[in-house]
Amino acid sequence: ISSDFEGQYLGAAASIRQAWQKLPTITEITDNLVLEETAEGLNIVIMDQAGRAMFPEGSRYPFEYAREAIAAIAPVLQKLPNQIRISGHTASGSSFPDPNYGPWELSSDRATTVRKILGEFGVPDHLFMSVDGRAASDPMFPNDPYLSGNDRVEITLLDTPPPVPPGFSY
Repeated sequence: ISSDFEGQYLGAAASIRQAWQKLPTITEITDNLVLEETAEGLNIVIMDQAGRAMFPEGSRYPFEYAREAIAAIAPVLQKLPNQIRISGHTASGSSFPDPNYGPWELSSDRATTVRKILGEFGVPDHLFMSVDGRAASDPMFPNDPYLSGNDRVEITLLDTPPPVPPGFSY
């Protein structure tokens, strides 16, 4: 991570933690909210844990407490120039009653819903680099692809700002 971004990253992570701590409704899901530094930047993971899901089974819409956790990070993200990538993931082994709607569609829909929530709370469209579904292709816990923690949405604050043409400003 570049030194310029590292300062932003640390500040963003601290601001996100503070925003989450101010929400009494999410104290029970703090283990579901993970901030991690990666080679690409700050990764914000909203993941299921045994007994505590972030989304109802088969639904693109998060539970209210997960929605509040997502909305709480929007004011932090909107202040930074960095691009954002959102990816949805599912655990292996889920069953889908509709043969035309499976893990690829669900993971894409969840990522899109998270982007919409962030936008609703102030993150401008030009900051989003990509929004995609990965189904069970990239498990967080590869040794146990059926583990509930593989069911997640990742919001990555990339350590490179969006390209801006010369003379152009937002």
